[in-house]
Amino acid sequence: MVGLSKPSNDPSMGAAMLLTTNHSLFERLAGGAPSYSGVLIRTDGTDPIAIKDGVGAALKATGISPTEVLTADERIIADVASMSGGEDELTMVLLVFALVAFVVTGLVVMNTFSVLIAQRTRELALLRTLGAVRAQIRRSVLLEALVIGLLASTLGVLLATGVMAALIGILAANVDGASFAVLSVSPMSVIVGIGAGTLMTLIAAWVPARHAMGVAPLAALRPADDATLKNKAGLVRIILGFVLLLLGGGLLAMGAFTNNLVIAFGGGLLSFPGVLLLASLFLPKSVSAVGALFRGTGVPARLASLNAVRNPGRTTATATALLIGVTLVSMMMVGAQTAKVSLNGTLAENYLVDLTVTDYDPQNPFTQADAGKARSIEGVQDVAVLNPVALSGGGQTVYATDAADLRSVLNDVSRIPGPGEVLAAQGNPGTTMKVYVQGNKQVTDLKMILSEATSVAPVMSTETAATLPAADPSAEAQAAMDGSFLWIKVAPGTSSAQVQAISKDLSKELNVQDYQVGGSVLERQMFSQVIDMMLMIVSGLLAVAVFIALIGVANTLSLSVLERTRENSLLRALGLTRGQLRGMLALEAVLIGGVAALLGVILGSLYGALGAQSALGEFSGVIVSLPWLQLASVIGISVLAALIASVAPARRAARLSPVEGLAAE
Repeated sequence: MVGLSKPSNDPSMGAAMLLTTNHSLFERLAGGAPSYSGVLIRTDGTDPIAIKDGVGAALKATGISPTEVLTADERIIADVASMSGGEDELTMVLLVFALVAFVVTGLVVMNTFSVLIAQRTRELALLRTLGAVRAQIRRSVLLEALVIGLLASTLGVLLATGVMAALIGILAANVDGASFAVLSVSPMSVIVGIGAGTLMTLIAAWVPARHAMGVAPLAALRPADDATLKNKAGLVRIILGFVLLLLGGGLLAMGAFTNNLVIAFGGGLLSFPGVLLLASLFLPKSVSAVGALFRGTGVPARLASLNAVRNPGRTTATATALLIGVTLVSMMMVGAQTAKVSLNGTLAENYLVDLTVTDYDPQNPFTQADAGKARSIEGVQDVAVLNPVALSGGGQTVYATDAADLRSVLNDVSRIPGPGEVLAAQGNPGTTMKVYVQGNKQVTDLKMILSEATSVAPVMSTETAATLPAADPSAEAQAAMDGSFLWIKVAPGTSSAQVQAISKDLSKELNVQDYQVGGSVLERQMFSQVIDMMLMIVSGLLAVAVFIALIGVANTLSLSVLERTRENSLLRALGLTRGQLRGMLALEAVLIGGVAALLGVILGSLYGALGAQSALGEFSGVIVSLPWLQLASVIGISVLAALIASVAPARRAARLSPVEGLAAE
């Protein structure tokens, strides 16, 4: 039989060969009456659910008792559940990042409504003096939030659906066998999405509306107090923040030192909200401290540093939104980098060499000619041939190779066995290893040089092997030993793609299967690829939260410009140029964005290091490694994005003439 088999759309079938035959050919292939594991039924247009029970009863009446009768939709759900063990961890992970973006969005909305209500202070106070009660004012603000939340949430659901439709279309067009991926938008997901967005907007708007309406009309003409130790709300928030920080920090430290990820995760969930509650204590002061560095560079810089902390509550809310996203991004970067370095260290301890090629046929061992073929491959630095020469007292095959070749391929050259010595795996008892050759009962004691690796075949030099008694050359005796090895040293700086190419070239040149090539560099490359892919996905998801936070920076700056229209116009009238005004507003945004990003990187690095220790400490020694270039890029991108966010508000402020601004109410 000759032909082509098209892959199934069923992911569980993979690339299994699928044949379509008539019944007689099927019987010939099956060697008799075939048995069937399932039956596909085509209806005449009737709803499958309506005839499901009838089909089962009809099959049972013929003597067939089916395990279950499923519609197409039910079968798909069952297959997905079987592949995922009935759990949907991926959806849960994605929902965590959606929750992060949700919280950041809520902070941005709350900050925006706070400034909007502050903008309308005189208008709202006038309405109060004309007879409007507090409940009416609150209802007007919440009604506005309801309309905005409903419209924005609906647009968000439509946009998300459109993006997923586009991604699925691209996947189906470019990936073979991906036609099983289809767009499915359940009514529940639409309702939950719109409802959650609307509810979040209402909750975010309630707090500023309540604070604004909780004061008398005349008192509303002054700004509300920030959360400090001087008022009850601030005192409660700060006490709660310290409690969460101390409790969560203690659990996080405990989880790190006891290598318990569950405890550390719980500590992180408690401590980070504590940090956010305490943000009003350190964020404005941090912005002020950094701004003080620019006060001597000119009037615009001095004004910018003072304006950035004029309203500490607004500065805190704006910076907190960005702080959340940057902290989580930095945490993942530090955690991923620490995991890679730590795993690489563990792999280096458990693998003596970079690559190993195994020959499972003891009758056809590798030769120096094979070593020459391997050396000719680009990226291969040195090769050593290990041939079986004896057996240990424990039944392990003992190998021999040239000492100079062994020195050129081992990662730890301090473990080179000398005359009368054998390199053995960590954990072997005693100080000597008894070895004997096949067909000869004479036992030779060799001094063991223990490596850091826990699973490695014993290796001696060819000089030591020459001192052993003669071996029985019969095929029966040699068959008791394992095949030979090639140990390979890869050139430093070899990339993951080059390592893959070396592995394929070794398989081709040495005529071995892919699975016969292994080693630490392949393991490192696999771990690095998985970690990098996870980091890319997570960073992409968290970038949404950072983008939302930067929108909050732009909104805050825009509303601040409106609030300070007369002030900015007065500065213009006193000689401040348009360029200086734009620079002042740009520096305000940079101060808020830069300080939030810097603090986020510091917090994220701490959380990432402790998280990596709790997750990996039980399996390997954790080596904390900070990806300085990546962390610096996070700060740089945040500062640049904050600068870009200031362009539109600054242009609007500079475009207004001093006379028009001074005439504004």
